Amino acid sequence: MEDVGFVNPAKIVAMVLLVSLMLHAGLEVNLAHLKLVLKDYALLGRAFLANFIIVPLLGVLFTRVVFHLSEPIAAGILLMAICPGVPFVVLSGGRKKGGSLGFAVALAFLLPALSIITVPITASLVFPGSVVSANSIVVTLVLFQLVPLLLGILVNARAPQVAARLRRPILLVGFIAIVVLLVVLGGPIARAIGTVYGSLGGLAAACVVLLSLLTGWVLGGRERAYRRTLSVGTALRNVGLAALLATSVFGRGEVAAMVLVYLIIQMILATLLGVFYTRSATEVA
Repeated sequence: MEDVGFVNPAKIVAMVLLVSLMLHAGLEVNLAHLKLVLKDYALLGRAFLANFIIVPLLGVLFTRVVFHLSEPIAAGILLMAICPGVPFVVLSGGRKKGGSLGFAVALAFLLPALSIITVPITASLVFPGSVVSANSIVVTLVLFQLVPLLLGILVNARAPQVAARLRRPILLVGFIAIVVLLVVLGGPIARAIGTVYGSLGGLAAACVVLLSLLTGWVLGGRERAYRRTLSVGTALRNVGLAALLATSVFGRGEVAAMVLVYLIIQMILATLLGVFYTRSATEVA
């Protein structure tokens, strides 16, 4: 049953979060870097395999087969599993981490852009017989993900100095939106954490994140910079899109709360890996 008092503010904040993340991703895109990476079909194919197929399968495996989680907890994890692509990969998987900046920028654009197509398909497969509507998801993806992403790319291509000035405040808006969402979802998050503890949901989310990191590392190929970038890029899921789908499609506080619990787990594990990458970075790619 949808809780109107909860859904309205959470949905609005989730919209702001997704738009800010996608606009920032677009502002990060360097077309020269993007064209260079687009020529490496094998690398891109492995990146798409990791993000669009393997991670969603991991989500299904650990929520439905291994741990048999309750539906709200499983739905939160599965939403994160099917939603790849965030601008954080540029910060977490770029040169300072011994990764490839060009590849990180390409992932920040390509993953959310292609998820316009993949998310409705994947959602229909992982939520069989549910209220998930492909049409409503497509509209959400186009309006709140694709449009700001393309707008950011346009601004960066036409006015790079303006884009450089906009990146930090827009990213700050995204972080503020996450904090506000945590506050708005305070009650559901507390209940979700209790449910997660009892249902092994936290362990399931950690397993998916860890195996996502490993998947990206293995499929990154022989070049260490690509391995590092793809490992982080595969583990970091699009919390803005997952939260918006949780609030607009499912309308249950526990689902959106589990999305944020997953976010916390993925950020902790990705940060620990990032510290290791930074300390061991000896090459700039």
